[in-house]
Amino acid sequence: MEKTQLIVAGRPAFVILPENKASARPTPWVWYAPTLPGLPGPEERWMFERFTKAGIAIAGIDVGESYGSPDGRALFTALYTELTQKRGFASKAILLGRSRGGLMTLSWAAENPEKVAGFAGIYPVCDITSYPGVAKASGAYRMTEAELAARLKEHNPIDRLALLAKAHVPLFAIQGDSDTVVPLEKNAGEVKRRYEALGGAMQLIVPQGQGHNMWPGFFQCQELVDFVLAQATGMTLTAPLEYQVTQRSSRTKGKLVITGTLTEAPGKGTTLEARLSEGGWQKLKPKFEGTAFTATLDAPAGGWYRLDVRATRAGAVLSEAAVEHVGVGEVFVVAGQSNSANHGEEKQRTKTGNVVTFDGKRWQLANDPQPGASGGGGSFLPPFGDAIATRFKVPVGFIACGIGASSVREWLPQGSTFPNPPTIESRVQKRADGLWECKGEAFAMLTSRMKALGPRGFRAVLWHQGESDANQRDSTRTLAGNLYHDYLAKLIRDSRRAIGWDAPWFVAQVSYHVPGDESSPEIRAAQATLWKERLALQGPDSDALKSEWRDTGGKGVHFSGPGLREHAARWVEKVAPWLEKR
Repeated sequence: MEKTQLIVAGRPAFVILPENKASARPTPWVWYAPTLPGLPGPEERWMFERFTKAGIAIAGIDVGESYGSPDGRALFTALYTELTQKRGFASKAILLGRSRGGLMTLSWAAENPEKVAGFAGIYPVCDITSYPGVAKASGAYRMTEAELAARLKEHNPIDRLALLAKAHVPLFAIQGDSDTVVPLEKNAGEVKRRYEALGGAMQLIVPQGQGHNMWPGFFQCQELVDFVLAQATGMTLTAPLEYQVTQRSSRTKGKLVITGTLTEAPGKGTTLEARLSEGGWQKLKPKFEGTAFTATLDAPAGGWYRLDVRATRAGAVLSEAAVEHVGVGEVFVVAGQSNSANHGEEKQRTKTGNVVTFDGKRWQLANDPQPGASGGGGSFLPPFGDAIATRFKVPVGFIACGIGASSVREWLPQGSTFPNPPTIESRVQKRADGLWECKGEAFAMLTSRMKALGPRGFRAVLWHQGESDANQRDSTRTLAGNLYHDYLAKLIRDSRRAIGWDAPWFVAQVSYHVPGDESSPEIRAAQATLWKERLALQGPDSDALKSEWRDTGGKGVHFSGPGLREHAARWVEKVAPWLEKR
């Protein structure tokens, strides 16, 4: 980000221009305060980068310790005039006030509501009496303490919210509940109470145990960024998410589901258009519910693409939003126990940059450990994903669900019964009749994460499990082969019923513990029977991975770094030929 220094009305000012100017619309901008020596600081960089990548400029002017005084407000107006009349900035700014910057921005906003698209605050000062106090502020107002106290309602932003509410200006703040410098209840908390009573809308996030400090959560607040982007661009996209992979429906294409909201209801003649990267604009056929919309876009397999969406009317762009990384490729759900999760000896990383993972809220590069699965070590997913992405020239996404040391009995639907418990009993319970039953937590988690992807929203389930049902030290906890077959078959069938479609399952051959306890013929036969019955597809035989491919010098049950990569290669041998035929 390059900061350009300006002099406006004799005062230092700055502008940071956006990376991408997506349209001929005036440049949307964030107005930051306080602009003082050292401010904005390095802590603001995270959110500033996200603003500029979204096509939003950032600006500010040094008005000294003005505390929202008329002199400070006049300098704010000078900056506004410079940027909107001479530099092509939008006529409405999003104000961003940090601490005492709240006084500066809200004071100006209160008398210029038609020029404000929104206000966001990081522990913002909203009441002069709270900070810095009438006595200290009076000099900046060119008044005595008594004079300012008598005229406080003319100047104090907390008393001047009515015009902002009437203009439907949205407010946002994040402030800790332990702030003793700028108390929450006298500032953002009181603003929210008063603003909503006036009919205005305000979102307030209150981190517990945080005060007036440099906690990163204040400055790396995704909700704040989302709020600013929505007000600046007039549109918020809720899908696809950044780095999301959509399952392709054929070798060459897939269908992106695009959802979002507009800041204003679409008027007559409003159309939505979208494009991928530098391709041509395509008119969408959205379904609107108020300001919310849903649409689809046919997209070629591949990525990463930049997705741009805009609302237009009579040829003019009304609002726009973008997602920098969107892909159409292959998505896999990975479940089972520790060797499907993050218990390998060496963390793996994607080398292609085309492999991502979803934690239920956001997509990210699939560098270990995989979110959503147990453990903090390595997995086979990054090298497996890299191999698939390279072979098929599409991005790959994972939904990692593995739970270390879990029995197949722990994955069954709630209420499923069995005669003997697994070694770990936390996900099962004993009934009055002596039988054991599953609590269903793992099944609910697995199917809910499948459902979130939508019908046929992933290619297949990769199931790697069996060790915790084979050859247990307490033989009463060992699962007979025929029961293993029946329980896994039930899991597959019931999960398909729960999600509403017959998702393919690959089942690996798994029962290895340590040297000398290297397989369970019964469990292996049960897994193979599922293939023969065509209830599942054949996964790799990971029992064959021994010695140097196991951790702790070949003595462990988990995989070493080379073992993880070999495990990935064995999965590729099974999955890739099947994919070729799809």
